[in-house]
Amino acid sequence: MKILLIFTLCLISDGGASKEVTGYSGGGVLIKCKYDTEYRENQKYFCKGPKTSCSDQVRTEAKNEWIHSGRFSLFDDTKLAKIRVKIRELTVEDTAMYQCAVDIMGKDIYTPVELKVKEGLSYEKSISKTVHVGGDLNISCKYPESLRSDPKFLCKTRLQRAACSYKESLKESRKYVNEGKFSLYDDRETQMLTVSIRNVTEQDSGEYWCGAEAAWTSDHGYRVYFTQIELTVAVSTSIPTQPSSSSSSSLSPSEPPPSSLLAGFPASTVITVSVILLLLLIGVIFLIVILHKRRRTQSPGTMTPTYRETNGDYENDPNVLHFQSRQMTNQSDSVYQSLNPDTNQSDSVYQSLNPNTNQSDSVYQSLKC
Repeated sequence: MKILLIFTLCLISDGGASKEVTGYSGGGVLIKCKYDTEYRENQKYFCKGPKTSCSDQVRTEAKNEWIHSGRFSLFDDTKLAKIRVKIRELTVEDTAMYQCAVDIMGKDIYTPVELKVKEGLSYEKSISKTVHVGGDLNISCKYPESLRSDPKFLCKTRLQRAACSYKESLKESRKYVNEGKFSLYDDRETQMLTVSIRNVTEQDSGEYWCGAEAAWTSDHGYRVYFTQIELTVAVSTSIPTQPSSSSSSSLSPSEPPPSSLLAGFPASTVITVSVILLLLLIGVIFLIVILHKRRRTQSPGTMTPTYRETNGDYENDPNVLHFQSRQMTNQSDSVYQSLNPDTNQSDSVYQSLNPNTNQSDSVYQSLKC
């Protein structure tokens, strides 16, 4: 009878057969352990080692919120009566036996978890990308062969890197799953999960994980996070290009001068230079006006050329005769009247110059009507 009682107590204190969980170095795992609904208000914890000497990794009395302790986080879901434990930044040294535990006044209930961490060398563990607002992101996450047949997902971490939420997983190979601006494509032959994010915004910045569900729908299921994605969305700050036409190079009176032209010069210097340029412009205009007036005062009609025929070179020059004829024709009416009072001034005037007349003496003219 005593032996039967001891055996019964052992069954009560044991949460059942241990569950096996496989993770990969650099990644993470999310473990879930179910407990009876009558223990919803009890304290929960997660420890490392056998039941007799289990070292606490995280412990809490809080309900329905993430509690963090180093790389370990615990969430007591009282609605589903499940403990969720997330372990981040896995290393091979994390391989060990762990316990999901319910504190019951010295008669704790344990659910053993056997964690194995493998060194994944065949895939990229962390990817960093920068995309401008409005751009698209395409990333390929290679995963271990052991996860080939498991459903894949892309999640974004929230609540201090503990929860990693997503709506739908990809359960078939070579088929697309679209979720808003996100799309997933799993090629199981090449062990490649392709992730696309269209028309990114600043709110899309953050930490993402490519992951797989290992029998997640069962009581002993878990999730594996194998590739971390750090997405940074940059805001463009480009300055609009000004037109390069020739008309745009001149500033209108209403436009202020570019700051680059005045940079480094005090206002007094600019004013002084402007005054000097204005004075120079006034001086040039004044000089042009003086020169113009002098030219007007020296009219060609006031000049009377004198010809001295010392050698008789101009006696028969028709140009000289024509010039003299024009000079005599332009004389005042009083001169013509004194020479011939009967001359009708309204008629045409005929002049004949005697070519034998000495040009150096007085000019003799005979007017013929």
